[in-house]
Amino acid sequence: MSKQEEIIDLRARGHTITQIAKVLGIDRKTVRRHLSRDDFSPVFPVKEKRTSKLDPYKEIIDSWLEEDKLVFHKQHHTAARIHERLRDEYGLVCGITIVQQYVRQKRLSEQKRSSLDLQWSEGYAQIDFGDADVWLSGTLTRGHLFAASFPYSNMGFPQFFLGESAECVCQGLTDVFNYIGGVPHTLIFDNATGVGRRICQTIIETELFSRFRMHYGFALRFCNPEAGNEKGNVERKVSYLRNKLFVPVPAFDDIEMFNRELLGRLGAQEAKIHYQKEVAQGALFEKDFAALRSLPSKPFNVCRYEEHTSNGYGHVVLDGCHTYSTHPTNVCRKTICAIRAATVEFISDTGEILATHRRAFGKKKTASIDPASQLQLLARRPGGWSNSRVRSDIPPAVVAHLDSLERPELKRDLRLLYEASARSGLKATLAALEVLAADRDRPPDFFDVGVLAGRIAGYGLDTAPVPGADLDCYDRYFLKGEAYACN
Repeated sequence: MSKQEEIIDLRARGHTITQIAKVLGIDRKTVRRHLSRDDFSPVFPVKEKRTSKLDPYKEIIDSWLEEDKLVFHKQHHTAARIHERLRDEYGLVCGITIVQQYVRQKRLSEQKRSSLDLQWSEGYAQIDFGDADVWLSGTLTRGHLFAASFPYSNMGFPQFFLGESAECVCQGLTDVFNYIGGVPHTLIFDNATGVGRRICQTIIETELFSRFRMHYGFALRFCNPEAGNEKGNVERKVSYLRNKLFVPVPAFDDIEMFNRELLGRLGAQEAKIHYQKEVAQGALFEKDFAALRSLPSKPFNVCRYEEHTSNGYGHVVLDGCHTYSTHPTNVCRKTICAIRAATVEFISDTGEILATHRRAFGKKKTASIDPASQLQLLARRPGGWSNSRVRSDIPPAVVAHLDSLERPELKRDLRLLYEASARSGLKATLAALEVLAADRDRPPDFFDVGVLAGRIAGYGLDTAPVPGADLDCYDRYFLKGEAYACN
């Protein structure tokens, strides 16, 4: 017990002031002072204000930081520059540490914003993207994890794309809608997604997304600029899905197939207990599902059509930097480009698909040239073989064999190579060439390429033959004369 408590306790037992002073070994005036106190209520804490050498200069620092808001962010005052100016212009005598502490505290106080504690009802969905790396066809590629999150149940549904365009958003939503069997009545978007933007109170949508919204009939809301707190659920969901589904880094060749697999890996999320409601998220999502709109009777074709004229090589440039080949016969002609989330198709005016490419994104120049289309030209012009693009895709042993041929034989083998690619695809044809080129004793037989490529494309080399029907009873009946052997 403190001295004060002991004095009060002894007084309550009937001791006099003199006795208390003698027992506790203190002056009687001290005893009287403590006994005269009539209020022991807690005292409101008042922080002691300490003076600082920086106090006379804080208004100056504040004015400089305010002026910084009007200029280029790379020309803002640093704490070191503020310390130099105060020292040189105002005669400040102190270390840089207290300047750094004040500037840091000032900037943090301006950056901090309180978060709204929002309550979401059933049937709302928030949409956002986050970066994620994948091994795409053996190459480490930075792409975008699309997430549709339902804040009421905390369930999230992922897809993966190479961009954040309107085609990617619409395709991701189409896949999610079809998977869950319904359409949220309201979608909340970030102001930076490719579907459109909110400028003040005006919302400007892309044409494709506007058609998509009318097709599915949902309401649209955009977050306020720089207001991540309005869609915090989906931002946390992006992080959760990336950690669960993209660690370790997944490897695949087909984006569309990978996306179908992603939607089938949500079992752990359904069983997870909601962080506030203490109920399984899968059970809560049943209420979300009950609030969904029905799917329309017809599916939406997520595609944007553009008309372009190919150049002298039969190539078309999209988005100003991505070059795609169409067809050797489609030189300097108009072609329709069907631009989708993952692919770009080139279609002739008669409706024939001339070429299909994986879509490229970003501002860096790329070129997607179909080697098979080059083979058709090389079959007619074998003189260009030594400098052709397709040369780098063919196994070295086959390249060495073709380099050794005279023009007539080279033209013949290139023609056979093109025909095999047209029937079974270039990938299967190159795989067949690699198998045949492994025989070092003789050059590859191009007449066998087509047969082997067809087998690879249809069944694969490791597929065991399917056993046929048991015909033993027919042998006994027709060859041995046994009656009723095939009852």
